[in-house]
Amino acid sequence: MHTARSITPLMSLLTIVGVVACSSEHESAITEPPAPSLAVNQGVEYSVTGGGVVDFTTAGVGVGFFSFNAIQKADGSVTGRFHQRRETGATVVDFSGIVTCVTIDAGLGRARIGGVVTENRSTNPNFLTENHEVGDDVWFRVEDNGEGRNDAPDASTSYGFKPTLVNTSAEYCALPFTGATWNPLSTFALRSGNIQIRQR
Repeated sequence: MHTARSITPLMSLLTIVGVVACSSEHESAITEPPAPSLAVNQGVEYSVTGGGVVDFTTAGVGVGFFSFNAIQKADGSVTGRFHQRRETGATVVDFSGIVTCVTIDAGLGRARIGGVVTENRSTNPNFLTENHEVGDDVWFRVEDNGEGRNDAPDASTSYGFKPTLVNTSAEYCALPFTGATWNPLSTFALRSGNIQIRQR
């Protein structure tokens, strides 16, 4: 669902933690970021939260285990954290970071999230370059497709880094939510878990 939900944010994040904890032996590496405060009196404009297992098998890299939260306040400030780990054969791609920008289209149930790498625990050499270091920009996008029985699964992308599409997180968050910059072929359905986009 793309607007207010009957499940409280705390209950939602506890559910996500439970799903992530039970889905795979590798998921123990994923730690749920601290839940953002959604108190109305703190001026939250919108929030995007999620966690679970995303199916990257059609891209040939198995599954990814992820968790994130991002909030944008009415004063323009942004807070949040994110983590994603995926296996690539005998190696892993594993990043954590802090959120620096988030934009949403509540009507489409889509969000763009950008940030900065705070930890790179990857062993895949393709993700150990000068574009993947602590302090570098990183970004991803997600879809909240609802909670009904007939709704499509929520979806996420892998992480992007310069010079893929753009060079900075701010440029990524400013991209439109339709057209060529929202390529459905690079957005992958969740096997389990949930993504919620909430607008106040």
